Amino acid sequence: MVERAAIRVVIVDDQPLFAAGMAMLIDAQADMECVGTATSGDDALTLVQQVQPHVVLMDLRMPGLNGFEATELIVAAEEPPKVIVLTTIKRDEAVYLALRAGATALLTKDALPAEVLGTIRQAVAEERIAGAADTVQVVQQFARGAQTRTPDETLAALTAREREVFLLIARGLSNAEIAEATVLTEATVKSHVRQVLAKLHLKSRVQVVAFAYENRLMGDAA
Repeated sequence: MVERAAIRVVIVDDQPLFAAGMAMLIDAQADMECVGTATSGDDALTLVQQVQPHVVLMDLRMPGLNGFEATELIVAAEEPPKVIVLTTIKRDEAVYLALRAGATALLTKDALPAEVLGTIRQAVAEERIAGAADTVQVVQQFARGAQTRTPDETLAALTAREREVFLLIARGLSNAEIAEATVLTEATVKSHVRQVLAKLHLKSRVQVVAFAYENRLMGDAA
């Protein structure tokens, strides 16, 4: 049996002791390895280019280039790693900005080891929004925008089925949950998710949530 490659993780945090502890946790897993740490957003950009990680754990508040700015630049690459925001407070506009910029998930710095590891694995699997409830709540709180177009105009690029999948993604549902709700196979759902992201020029499921709330597409939930 062919073994799957380990998940390559970069840790970006201006507190070396915290970064070292996270690196030890990751290196203790059979399916993960820490391939580098950085203490600033600027160093993170260089390191990501050098080591090509699958996941970046990104602190937000750092001197120089901050975590939000670094996230925006990292996810702009053609095949970017997944960025998971590290934060001390979930209900923070900086967290929302990082999610909107393309971060895949968020973690508080007091998260339990199992939650950290689970979030990393879920981010790579791309089958759900890790910590969906918290992520949707952050977006609901800070998303701003005006409904300048009708939903039909906003989602004109999508087919009827893709619009249905779009709204279920925006609610935070996983591929399995969407498959159950739509009576489709998970493989078909994955195909629709890819099409939704491509047609709307979005990079992550979290950006779908932000797009939906900013364009007032969630009805009473908006």
